[in-house]
Amino acid sequence: MRTLRFLLQKEFRQIFRDPSILRIIFVMPMIQLLILPWAADYEVKDIQLSVVDYDHSSYSRQLITKITASGYFQLQSYDNSFSTALHNIEKDKSDLILEIPVLFEKDLVKENESTLFMAINAINGVKANLGGAYLRSIIQDYNKEVRLKWVQFPRFNPEKNIEIASSNWFNPLMNYKYFMVPGILVLLVTMVGSFLASLNIVKEKEIGTIEQINVTPVKKYQFILGKLIPFWVLGLIVLSIGM
Repeated sequence: MRTLRFLLQKEFRQIFRDPSILRIIFVMPMIQLLILPWAADYEVKDIQLSVVDYDHSSYSRQLITKITASGYFQLQSYDNSFSTALHNIEKDKSDLILEIPVLFEKDLVKENESTLFMAINAINGVKANLGGAYLRSIIQDYNKEVRLKWVQFPRFNPEKNIEIASSNWFNPLMNYKYFMVPGILVLLVTMVGSFLASLNIVKEKEIGTIEQINVTPVKKYQFILGKLIPFWVLGLIVLSIGM
């Protein structure tokens, strides 16, 4: 224990004499905890949408209203031709194009089906693909709402249906920061507790002091613990500040 105590004193002195290590241990984790939860968010909003409506019916207006009311899309343009909307994508003003064909309402009511065309900007692929997934979900929900209005009460199925509802106990509002902050904190503690300790051992070899340690009666486990314990303590300090 006496040998380990001296090794720990040496390591703490080396750590606090090196300002770069102190910045890595204390300043960088604080910056990451303050900035990354706001920046690293997989939820995409403000997706620019161009709508090409050839139908101009009440059903197409209801669909556009439902899409823009979702909070994920902003109606960038309402065009009468697909080429105009495509020009907006080429100028990076739009991320998605929704084309509503002629006789959309008539085909949906009489033929019980209709086709919508969706074009995605491949340049900003992540945002556009997520926007396409959001748009498909909204269109499916709109389709269910429309068909539910058509069903009359005598036509309801008397059989009971099973509905599955999910609830989030620990993050009911699905705030993405509540997911990111603990994950970033774990990465920071892992980096301080193991990565910096490994770099410190490599530093001993680079400056040539590891040969001096090899000729001393310091055992291997004492040397390893002397390198790990200071960074474990600093890692717990970072964890406490982060919490």
